[in-house]
Amino acid sequence: MTAPEYRAALATLGLSQLAAGRWLGVSPKTAQNYASKGPSGPAARAIRMALRHGLSEDALPPDGLGCIYKGD
Repeated sequence: MTAPEYRAALATLGLSQLAAGRWLGVSPKTAQNYASKGPSGPAARAIRMALRHGLSEDALPPDGLGCIYKGD
């Protein structure tokens, strides 16, 4: 997933960069890097899964994927 694809996915999901970072379990700096350089493989898979299943910010776990994804 490229950085533009990542930013478009966040817009579709209704997530800010920081909200996406919290959901993915990464630091704010990493969340900003994803938006400018593209996400890591695991983060891209999580975003694609959310898009595929039509999840919105309301349906995403409020405490994020920290228990599943630990890639910072």
